Amino acid sequence: MKDKIMPPLVLTMICVVVCGLLVMAYNATYVDNTGVLTDDMKAGCKEIFGEGSYEIMLDPDAEEKTPVTFDAEGVNSIITDKENKTCLIEITEDGYSKGGLHLLVGINSEGAIEGIYFLSIGETPGLGTKVQNDSFLGQFKGFNTETDENSIDNVTAATFSSKGMKSACKKAVKLYDEHKEEIFNG
Repeated sequence: MKDKIMPPLVLTMICVVVCGLLVMAYNATYVDNTGVLTDDMKAGCKEIFGEGSYEIMLDPDAEEKTPVTFDAEGVNSIITDKENKTCLIEITEDGYSKGGLHLLVGINSEGAIEGIYFLSIGETPGLGTKVQNDSFLGQFKGFNTETDENSIDNVTAATFSSKGMKSACKKAVKLYDEHKEEIFNG
């Protein structure tokens, strides 16, 4: 009987000890980077608007650092440069792949899209990734709440990715339009 009970008991004890050590190592090395601009996000801000004082809006009423999203689906954070009255909305949208488009949408002081920067793209290589081409992205320059999204031509063979981009941009300008006072005065 002892020969049958001891091996599983010893393995269970080893697993418990290793799990405990992993939890301790995680807690000792964890760095909360909520509300911190990553190098990639800084590069996107700089590419769209140039140098500026960019910061992620944080909810002042939350106990922990929580980015402001105005409860908009797919919006991860809002980055502002209050001095220049510009705003970048970090958004994740479905294209062909679920969550395949992770973007920074730069919105100028008039509420129009100034530029788009890809933080990551999980779309089909060679097809869906064509939404990164300047010829497609250029159509979004000046896109605002009044723009008819049907005026933007889809990328051939990347319909879902194109629709995802249109949806992300529409969502970003709508959020900006509805909350611009809070964004710059909050």
